[in-house]
Amino acid sequence: MLKHKRSKQWVGPVLVVGFLVVVLGAMLFLDTRPEFERITSEDGQFRVEGELPAEIDVRVLRDEVASNRSWTAVVSDVYVVEPDDVLLPIAVTMQIPAIDYDDAVYAIGFFDNDRNAWTLLDTRRDNRRQIFEAETTHFSHWALLANPTVDMLDSDRDSLLSDVEAALPPNANGYRVDLAYATEDGDFVVFEESVDSRVCAQPVTVRERNAMTTTDRALSLRLDGVERSANVRAIVHWELGSGCSTLVDPQEARIDVLD
Repeated sequence: MLKHKRSKQWVGPVLVVGFLVVVLGAMLFLDTRPEFERITSEDGQFRVEGELPAEIDVRVLRDEVASNRSWTAVVSDVYVVEPDDVLLPIAVTMQIPAIDYDDAVYAIGFFDNDRNAWTLLDTRRDNRRQIFEAETTHFSHWALLANPTVDMLDSDRDSLLSDVEAALPPNANGYRVDLAYATEDGDFVVFEESVDSRVCAQPVTVRERNAMTTTDRALSLRLDGVERSANVRAIVHWELGSGCSTLVDPQEARIDVLD
């Protein structure tokens, strides 16, 4: 009887050890930790490098149609990094050769499908390696864009923002405005983000959804000091819900809370 009981006492430890062996084996053969990779387009003009999850098959392709378009600010070919719209746990680096570009200011940018506009990233020019590089945590359509200083008359800005305020829906709890410009039809580039924003002065009881609208205005801009005819678009991000009797600047709302 005692011998039988002792044999049963070994069953638990044996099962635990067996389970650990299986788990460790799975970790060895199914290791999905990020690996450092360099993926380059076939023409060698666009590269992604960094710690990429092993289960993601990353490709860099030249977009033939987009590359042959006339753009407001795009100066290179357009590349799509697939899988499109994937989000990464660690930022990777996008690189474009700089040898063919002069000393003007450029930035790597992606096409933001939500705002339907190009968005520029903080970009560094490495003259020793002759590359532009910028970091991102997502994939999309990418290109090198001219990044001029964009000057807009204060009166035009105020008028455009007044149009936004006049379009306030009755169930708005707040909004935020980005500005984009285009010198070619439908080809907008964001040049100011959160240029204006409003929040509800009192606590919000219901948040239903977010929505986006656009308001366009044809006017003159100064791009690096040169006057150009352009369209300026106010991209408005609305927070909709229970509605709000008074919308105020976020700074004013914080002051009220502190008081």
